[in-house]
Amino acid sequence: MKKTLSVVLTSAMALSMFSSVAFGKTSADFTDLKDLDAATKAKFDAMISAEIFDGVSDTTFGLKEEMNRAQFAKVAALIMGLEVNKDLKTSSFTDVSVTDPANGYALPYIEALKTANVTDGYAEGQYNPAGKVTKEQLATFLVRVLGKDAEAKALTGTDKTVSGWAQGYVAEALALKVLANNTDGTFGGMTNATRDLLVTGAYEAKQQYVPAGQVSLTEAKATGVQQVTVTFNKPVDTAKATVALTKGTTSVATTAKFADDKKSVVLTLTNVKVTEGNYTATLSGLDAANVAKATATFTAENEKVTKLSFVNASDVVPQVEDFIIQLKAENQYGENATLNGGNYSVFGYTGTITRNADNGYLELKVDTSDKTKYPTEIGVLPITVSLNQSAVTVSKTFKIGTEQRVSKIELGKATYENGKTALSSEGDKVTYDITRYDQYGYKVVEDASASITPVITPSDMNILDKKVEDNKVVVTVATGKKVDKTGDYTVTYYEGGASATATVSLKAGSVPTKLEFGTYNGVVAEGDTNAKYIPITAYDADGKALSAQAIVDNASSINFTVSGATVATGTDVTSNGIVKYGENKGKLKLSSIQAKERGVVYLYMSIYNANVQTQAQLPLTVVAARTPESVVLSGSEPTTKALVDATTTFKVLVKDQYGETLDAVPTGYEVNVNVDGASSAVTVDSAAQATGDNFKTDLKTKLNDKEITFTADSLGKTTVKVAITKGGQEVAPALKRTVEVVNNTDLTYKAKAISDVFAITTNEVAKTGDFANGAVSKFAKAVDVTVTDKSGNTVAVPSSLKAVKTAYTSDSNIATVTTDGKVLGQRVGTATITAVVLKANGETQDFTYTVNVKADAPTVATLTADANATYSASKTVAQMLNVKAVDNYGTEYKFNTDTNVNEVSKYKEFLGVQYIISDVQGGGTVQYDPSTDKITTGGTVNEFVVKTIASNGKTTTTLVTK
Repeated sequence: MKKTLSVVLTSAMALSMFSSVAFGKTSADFTDLKDLDAATKAKFDAMISAEIFDGVSDTTFGLKEEMNRAQFAKVAALIMGLEVNKDLKTSSFTDVSVTDPANGYALPYIEALKTANVTDGYAEGQYNPAGKVTKEQLATFLVRVLGKDAEAKALTGTDKTVSGWAQGYVAEALALKVLANNTDGTFGGMTNATRDLLVTGAYEAKQQYVPAGQVSLTEAKATGVQQVTVTFNKPVDTAKATVALTKGTTSVATTAKFADDKKSVVLTLTNVKVTEGNYTATLSGLDAANVAKATATFTAENEKVTKLSFVNASDVVPQVEDFIIQLKAENQYGENATLNGGNYSVFGYTGTITRNADNGYLELKVDTSDKTKYPTEIGVLPITVSLNQSAVTVSKTFKIGTEQRVSKIELGKATYENGKTALSSEGDKVTYDITRYDQYGYKVVEDASASITPVITPSDMNILDKKVEDNKVVVTVATGKKVDKTGDYTVTYYEGGASATATVSLKAGSVPTKLEFGTYNGVVAEGDTNAKYIPITAYDADGKALSAQAIVDNASSINFTVSGATVATGTDVTSNGIVKYGENKGKLKLSSIQAKERGVVYLYMSIYNANVQTQAQLPLTVVAARTPESVVLSGSEPTTKALVDATTTFKVLVKDQYGETLDAVPTGYEVNVNVDGASSAVTVDSAAQATGDNFKTDLKTKLNDKEITFTADSLGKTTVKVAITKGGQEVAPALKRTVEVVNNTDLTYKAKAISDVFAITTNEVAKTGDFANGAVSKFAKAVDVTVTDKSGNTVAVPSSLKAVKTAYTSDSNIATVTTDGKVLGQRVGTATITAVVLKANGETQDFTYTVNVKADAPTVATLTADANATYSASKTVAQMLNVKAVDNYGTEYKFNTDTNVNEVSKYKEFLGVQYIISDVQGGGTVQYDPSTDKITTGGTVNEFVVKTIASNGKTTTTLVTK
């Protein structure tokens, strides 16, 4: 191939042939276009009406037929507006002939392209009219027409379906959105283009096309009291062009709206009116070389009223108080004049003109109710209104009619509260404005009577209250009622012999129409008195599962029958035992089990009413009563060795035969914490344990998951044994932990190197206050020293006997270090830190390591909080929710109970942690005060949700109950 079609960019008429031509056909005439969407049909209609495209037959467009070079030549010539000599019979190309039955029609178009230097053929002396046009050739043509050749040449691409030479042109065509990729993400550039692509591609290009040549402002003039219209000699690039307005040397604030043809722009003055004086419109934003005349001036005048006219619906005025006669005051632009009512005088009636700001009309309120002064159907009301100090005036003599009676009613569109589109729950309301017209076509002055009751049909919709209030029909879901089915109903307002109707839409809200018990994964044992929470799943009419709150809201409609267990009562549950708040909200709460081993707890629930009939059941087999079976470690092990005054801890859990934590010791069993040895004092949850037996009955509060602490007193061993016994005999292996108090010899000290630290001088805030104080700053990191014996066992050592006593830095400009070894980054770089530790035997040991100081600002890497929390007015949110944020340096921020410092709040400039409150239940209010980091409540609040969110988007959610 010699070359593809080349396109000359200087063609000023490219894409200008989109004006409507009386061609007659539309997309509706072609059967293969009937399934196109409306937007695509509009594009085809524009091309067809411009005679650029026609069908391949009278009824077929040939949507997916491949386009050949002859067809492309015709479309290109017409789109570019080239002069076409249709009388030509001879071509300069040897393979183009007027006698060619398939492509001979294209001869004059091909010659027009050659004359315009758009193409010089396919090969020497040949055009190849039957040859196909590829998608990448089409992309190149459209890009060049839009003047984006240079941009395309600067681009590259990696689409393997596109030729190397065309990669940039395809990339630019995609960026300009004149063509699109295939559904598989490739362009398919070497495949042949079809007629639909040429139509839509050329249309899209037209929307962005700006013809070549210089732009000039041809006119600027005032077209409204706050409007100036500026016209150009040709379309402009509206993405770049701006037009400013000045009066003399003073800038005038405006908003701009360009016309669809881009040949004009309307400037709307935002703060002032057009007044007497000289104005200048100035064009900017375009390349100066493409602008011939950038300004246009005009002289404006002050607004003036040119015409007054009455606009009432009739020449007859009814007998009524406060009747409004309306007039239109027209200014020189044909608009409603903005002069206020004080500029006008009334003759023939004592009254005052006012201006209605909503519609711009002048209004005169009259009282024609006096039948002596204005006799029925024979009286008259002559009115003359004139503009003060002018010849502009209007007069009219109105006839007096009868009293107003309603002859026509209109109901406005439905207005639902809170953005809803239907009534769905108790208290939901929809209103309709009532407009009543009298026998003369005027709006009735008197408001609609509240004594009129609208009618709802079908009449079985007894859940709706309806009334007339403030000239509106008001329909509300009645108190205590629920919307349990979806549908459209009719509300009708009657008055006199007239009526009007409107539609009331109902959508079944969160109302259960189907019930199911969820899976209960716990154990139901004989004699259980710990609460059981049975999951309930409810579905609405659309099959959507209801929320836990919706189940609570609809609790009164659910009936339960329970045997073998007691349904819980109290303030935390509904009257039928559904939990109202907290993590188990929406579940059925059982407080105790009465059924015996191998018996069944049977649960049955149902809803039966006119619209819903559903039921579900769940049998739960009762197993043997709980007995203690094992003692297990909870958490980490204590150290096996300790120095005097050191402490080490561990925790345990007593489990039953089902693997669940046992809260209390059943009759016949004992749980004993036995202390053997006197070298260490032992406490459980801070309570001292005597040497020998220490029996526990309340496992929940006295033993389970409580810290058991060894405090080393003297050399020797102490053993704690937690055992389960029955009749004095151990029924399961006891859990034993022994701590030996040793002397301070043969101990090995190791220091864990400090990881990366933050360079505080890279942040203005971090350089100030406690942030820059290495002793207290969270940006500072301390050396972590561990002590082991010669066998490698960790030894518990008092903190004073493994603390850093002296520390040094190789470069204090990079990192500083406190005497107790806390390292604080200053500037980006690395520094060598030496820390000296005083060991238990009185000797010292030094540790040397390298610290990397980085400029990366601290951000939240992980954010956690408790899933459920209890409200406390005295606690900060961070403390109440147990919020913990770990930054990208591994530092944890929380409410520090040792120092009583809210680290999350203190470092909010870096972490950006904030709290969003939602889903408040109970009708009260909940507010968060950032200054105190506390939450306050007002009125009745049962629960609410707090979303904790960091500035980088990390989030966690907590349900807070009161």
